[in-house]
Amino acid sequence: MFKRKRYVLTPEMRERLMANRDGKLTSSQWISIVTRPFLSVLLLFGLAIIIFGPRLVILVRFWWLGLILLVVLIVVPLVLRAQRYARLPIHFVRLYADVPFRPWWRPTIFYTEDDEPIVFKHRLAPPMPLRIDGEYLIYYLEDGNQRVLLSLAPADHEDAEQFLPTERFKLRYSRRTSL
Repeated sequence: MFKRKRYVLTPEMRERLMANRDGKLTSSQWISIVTRPFLSVLLLFGLAIIIFGPRLVILVRFWWLGLILLVVLIVVPLVLRAQRYARLPIHFVRLYADVPFRPWWRPTIFYTEDDEPIVFKHRLAPPMPLRIDGEYLIYYLEDGNQRVLLSLAPADHEDAEQFLPTERFKLRYSRRTSL
């Protein structure tokens, strides 16, 4: 008798899978993807304040100029990035894992049935141990020539049927790809 292996999915991963199967992002995925470049902007601001700080004391009277600069350099890119990701379709695919675990700084690589590598440069899914040659249900975004891994689940998980794309997913996908 064949006994199905029990895989444990975290509640966070289940929430992501349930949202992604409808073609939507969770609020945590949305915030993570939109604010990703925010850290580099903050580092640049920090360096600018360290370098030009003593010279900027003279401009204290023009605090409103700093506020306008802050809005232009931070808020506007965040809004534009949010609009761009609101229009991107979420993709679904079945892929196979190659290694049980990859460090966070290396891209995640999965393979198709034809052994074609699919590289995910960014990962929004929580870390999860993978089985070598295990089949996974994967939701991702394509941002230009890069893929962003949103969520994944083993294809032989006991609840795998619940994680497959729904009709709403297919409708959203067709609407967003036709734009």
